[in-house]
Formats: sequence, C-alpha cells, structure tokens
Amino acid sequence: MSKRVALHDLVELDNVDLSQFCRSVRFNSEHQQIDVSGFTASGNDEFLAGNTVQSVELEMFGSYGSGEVHQVLYPLHRDRTVFDFAWRPNQNNAVSATNPELRGSVQALTYGPGASRGEADTFTVTLTAADSDGLEFFAT
Repeated sequence: MSKRVALHDLVELDNVDLSQFCRSVRFNSEHQQIDVSGFTASGNDEFLAGNTVQSVELEMFGSYGSGEVHQVLYPLHRDRTVFDFAWRPNQNNAVSATNPELRGSVQALTYGPGASRGEADTFTVTLTAADSDGLEFFAT
C-alpha cells in the first residue's frame, strides 16, 4: 500500500482553482445511527444507517486579491449560493482509480476569516453537501 505526502492536491470552489490558498482538506461522511434494538436473548443492540451528513472542512490562507479566497468565498457564503466543489490528491494527474476526485454541490455554511499577530493568516471554511446527490468520489 502506498503512502503519500499531500503536496499537489487540487481544490476547486465554484470552478475556481484555489489550491495554492488551501492548507488542508478534511472530508466527513456520517450516517445517522438508528437504534432498532428489540428484546433478544443476547441483549445486543442493533442499528440501521439513517440520514447521511457530508461535509468538507478546508483550512484556507487569508487572501484578499482578485480571484482569491475572500473574493470567491465570501459572496458564495453571504448569498447562500450552492456551488460546485472538487478535490483530488494530485492536480498534475487526471482523475483515475489512483487519483479519485471528490465532487458535488455544496454550500459554505461557515466562513470566518481572522488573523493573529505574527502568524500565518488561516481560517476554516466548512462546506456542506447541498443536494440529495451528496459528495461522491469519481475515478474516471
């Protein structure tokens, strides 16, 4: 099994490549756990998967120039716009089984730039799946 160092990831928001302004990407897909336990001899609990919540957490560098993070993301957040998201491990290679691309329609429900004196200006943006198709990995 190969390991990788994240250096060449692609991060596109609303069809704008913001890869150079993104420090980290974290995808989360969680199914609600529905308790369907009945009386059993073993006493074990039984669960079924319920609703799914999917999100992506991005750590972005604060950048305020034309076509950069604030100019792209803030209007999308402010206007509650649904937009396209894409992430893949290597922007230099095409989408494939070894370079899958996560994509889907999202909303930026949280947006909170800030800064600390003498430190890199970074902040977290949380993108939430915006439709029933959710976020999906594509390999071709």
